[in-house]
Amino acid sequence: MQTEEFTLVHGMLRSFAARYRVCSADDITPQSRMIAQKALDELGLTELRRASPPAATVQESALLAEEHGKQPLTTSLLGTILLAPELLRLVGTLPTSSRPTIALGQDLRFPGDHPSPLVAWDCDDADCALAVDAGGTVRYVGLGAAAPTTDPLRRVLETTGHGEVIGRLTPEAHRRWQAFALVVTASELVGAASSFVELSVEYARDRRQYGRSISSFQAVQHLLADATVLTQACTSVTRYAAWSLDHESSHQALAAARVAKAEVNTSAVEAVHAGMQVFGGIAQTWEHIAHLYLRRVLVGARLLATTADLLPALAAPHSESGPDRSARDAATTPTDPEPTR
Repeated sequence: MQTEEFTLVHGMLRSFAARYRVCSADDITPQSRMIAQKALDELGLTELRRASPPAATVQESALLAEEHGKQPLTTSLLGTILLAPELLRLVGTLPTSSRPTIALGQDLRFPGDHPSPLVAWDCDDADCALAVDAGGTVRYVGLGAAAPTTDPLRRVLETTGHGEVIGRLTPEAHRRWQAFALVVTASELVGAASSFVELSVEYARDRRQYGRSISSFQAVQHLLADATVLTQACTSVTRYAAWSLDHESSHQALAAARVAKAEVNTSAVEAVHAGMQVFGGIAQTWEHIAHLYLRRVLVGARLLATTADLLPALAAPHSESGPDRSARDAATTPTDPEPTR
């Protein structure tokens, strides 16, 4: 879209986020979620990635995801507004009256080679989910009961039935779908981590101990300086990955997206942990906003693909052998006995 148009859309989303941000976990109710989602839908963002060519570039979509991550929001931007429309566009299915989100494995990673139970992720206001298997086959699945989740901001539901097959992604489309999913989820995590570090800096300036602001203590300065460097590294690598999807081949774009998600998985978590140390004991309370950022980033670090999934895929020799290779690289068997949702 034109620069002026994107600036307007970006500003609208920023204003929305400031108005509907959650200030405490106690503010999260079914009614507040419904009101916030309705307000987000009224911005008209569902058309950004639905048409071909899309109205918004990947870089613009990633910046919107980053802005959405800066505030603790219960709204579904990634699942229903960015990821599901992008998948329908890539598979060549015309828009329908349904409102889908994305189905992932129970550990919230890309589904693997073998059939397994799925969950619908980031599904506020969704009425179905789209599941992509390791071979690129896309199908609709129904939504079931609520599934347990560690992130109270994001709604996760069980899925029902085997679903209706709606198409199959070409090898290139499959790579682009995986890259797009990795980039926009990484971008939201970048927004969350950078925003929390900024809150930590503000708190350090205001908090006083021994008659001095704790921001004057060298140990606190080092913590926040390191956290800032980490978030800047995340920002740089993720924005490059978004640029690659707009300008490079699908192989190069997927490699850049994997690098970005692997970097964010590690650095964003470290940055938020540093911020938690600066806040101290107050950050451990239910009423404080800090744990909402922490939960989002910890869950996000496992979302779609962990660092343990991504690094072997990046180290493997490049192959042009077909769609299954790309799918297997990003969708691997879970290694943790009790994954976090």
